[in-house]
Amino acid sequence: MARITQECEARIKESADIVELLGKYIELRRAGTAWKACCPFHAEKTPSFSVNPSRQSFHCFGCGVGGDAVKFLMMFENLSYPDALRRLADTHGIPVIEEEENPEMTRQRRLRSRVIEVNQQASDYYHRLLCRDPRAAHVRDYLKRRQINLEMARAWQLGWAPESFQDFAKLARSQNIQDELLADAYLLGRSQSGLYPVFRDRLMFPIHNLRGEVVGFSGRVMQDDKDPRKYVNTADTVAFHKGELLFGLHKATGPIGKSSMTVVVCEGQIDVIACHEKADIRNAVAGLGTAFTDEHAQMLRKYAKRAILCYDGDRAGIKASEKTYRKLIAAGLEVYQAALPDGEDPDSLICAQGPQALRDAIENACPYLELRCSQEQETLMREPASRANFIDIMAELAAEIPDATRRDISIADLATRLNTGLENLREQVAHLLRQRKSSPRPSRFAAPDRRFDPDEAEYDMGEDSYAPVVPVQLHSTIRGLITLAAGNLEAQQALVDRIEELQSPIQNLAGGMILQRLLEQLPRPHNREDWASFCQCLSPAQAAAIKGIDIAPAALEDPLLHVDQVAARAARDSLQLDIDALRSRILNPRLGAEEKIKILGQITDIQRMLNDALGS
Repeated sequence: MARITQECEARIKESADIVELLGKYIELRRAGTAWKACCPFHAEKTPSFSVNPSRQSFHCFGCGVGGDAVKFLMMFENLSYPDALRRLADTHGIPVIEEEENPEMTRQRRLRSRVIEVNQQASDYYHRLLCRDPRAAHVRDYLKRRQINLEMARAWQLGWAPESFQDFAKLARSQNIQDELLADAYLLGRSQSGLYPVFRDRLMFPIHNLRGEVVGFSGRVMQDDKDPRKYVNTADTVAFHKGELLFGLHKATGPIGKSSMTVVVCEGQIDVIACHEKADIRNAVAGLGTAFTDEHAQMLRKYAKRAILCYDGDRAGIKASEKTYRKLIAAGLEVYQAALPDGEDPDSLICAQGPQALRDAIENACPYLELRCSQEQETLMREPASRANFIDIMAELAAEIPDATRRDISIADLATRLNTGLENLREQVAHLLRQRKSSPRPSRFAAPDRRFDPDEAEYDMGEDSYAPVVPVQLHSTIRGLITLAAGNLEAQQALVDRIEELQSPIQNLAGGMILQRLLEQLPRPHNREDWASFCQCLSPAQAAAIKGIDIAPAALEDPLLHVDQVAARAARDSLQLDIDALRSRILNPRLGAEEKIKILGQITDIQRMLNDALGS
């Protein structure tokens, strides 16, 4: 029998806008974030039929019917499920792809159902042990220290997996559940020596899909010395795909809609439970100990328009939040971040300062790029040489914004916060976009993990960096200075002698840190081995920027004159950027009149210096 493929079925459902579809059949009226109408399936005068765009579902509080767009077509037009799917596909011009359900497909479908059943039985078993078994006292003590009581544990069906698997194995066999099925559910693992229990002495978090079915588990170790792995998750099974599941989403879809289509994204399960149960923030979700994926972002986009990242307030949290920002912003969500105190996560903040502290942090969340800038301002003030490099990082993060209008607004805001020229920053972002257009990154690769490290003042490329690398943009005068140093020994030495007066161009002009590194490493001019060694000291993006530099011997009639000319041009360009930055800063509406007058004076002074330099 032919059936519509799962991929095609998912695409058809994702294409449907339930408000648009139902609006063709019944008269809908907006009611807050939802839409209401008189139910078409029973006679009524007062509207009790509600359509929720965030969940893409309908429900009648009068007769109790409900479902998604496909279910509505089935009921309204008396269609079968496959025919309703085909009708929806025709509406959106999606070709229907069918396949014959062979015996293997039938077996997989039935196996998935059995795996979910055995997961539910295991969840019930683990939960009973947590609540009643004397051997689980240390787990109950742990939850008590985390201020998670038994009522919260019941709400999330938390459990405890004991050291021994024998009791559950006996229970399973009494219900004709064989070890092979337990292995298919990854409750037992397979090795060369046979089957073994995957979860031993672990606090168990059941993982649910959107239908509320238990599809797998995440287990937290209770004794760190027994297993270095803090968390162990169910491996991929017919029912469980970690990269497509978010902890707590099955509970959060409704609250997301009631929170102006806003989702709070945390790092871990305990943080999600703390948000829901301790602070009444019920629109919170988290990944499952894996990098936030494109699939996660697309899933959230169905329910939310805005995401608030609520990650740990330390450097590791900043690094993790940057990865998630890239995924969410690319999916079209507005991305904000809650400013948690350094060293605090949502749960620890609640325990230390109470739930209102977390609610305030989320309520006062700032746009991600705005908060990221403010987090680095103190470091930038201490390390001026890091400023140009950080501007490169922020330009790349701004380039992730797909909507041109929102991107330009963010660029203008960043220019003010970074005290840099607006047009220069715009061109820098445009350059990155052109690079990506000509060499788009494959979707199967993760976005680059680039963080600002004041100790290194360069990009830190993680294992999930993609190819091809987007080169750092080189300012023309910086390129000219690097070319001189790479091809002529006398010119290189002259630049070393001028290192102090070159500090302003190095800090202000794009790619200046590469010149700084070159004058520190001093690779011998037109020596390919030295040049290759120097390139290895750079980040991939920096190395890519100087790939086209000609290191062949440069026979200059007057090397010192060449250095004088290019260095003077670099100084003038740097002064012009200072003027642009001050002009951008003066546009800040929060700036007082006295401060604006002071800035105008600075612009006048720098303009005079620039005029003198041009005159000379």
